[in-house]
Formats: sequence, structure tokens, C-alpha cells
Amino acid sequence: MSELTKNDAALAVLEEVLLASRRAAEQAQDESGEFNVGLKAAYYDVLTVALEQAELFGLDPAEFGLKGYNPDVLLRPNQSKAA
Repeated sequence: MSELTKNDAALAVLEEVLLASRRAAEQAQDESGEFNVGLKAAYYDVLTVALEQAELFGLDPAEFGLKGYNPDVLLRPNQSKAA
């Protein structure tokens, strides 16, 4: 087995960060309150940049856990807790 390169390690770290961001964004989407509004905005920024850069470099978002993910859902009002 070949030694893990620094580039491979950096890609693994980035993939884990993006997966954690997606999970946290989805959790924030299910919660109400001002704090979660801020979280959703922050995750929207991070995930949008990641998807834009992937497109720019011709990368498949599925390779880093964002297959079919649309961060625009984070901009929608919370509908999970109907009044």
C-alpha cells in the first residue's frame, strides 16, 4: 500500500469538513430560533462555495458527499414545526 500523500490527506480532511457541514446544516434546518438562522446562513455560505468551486474545477460533488445537495433549502423558512 502506498503512503498517504499530503494532498490526499488534505482532500480527506476537506471531505470530512463538508460532510459535517452538510449534516449540521440539515440539523439546523430542523430547528427553530435565531441561533439556527445564523447557523443556516453560515453553512449556506460554506456549502455554496464548495459546490461553486467543484463546478469550476469540473469535480463531481458526489465525490465529497454533496451529491444532489442544494444549499438553497437553507434559505427557506423552517417548515418542520408547524404552528
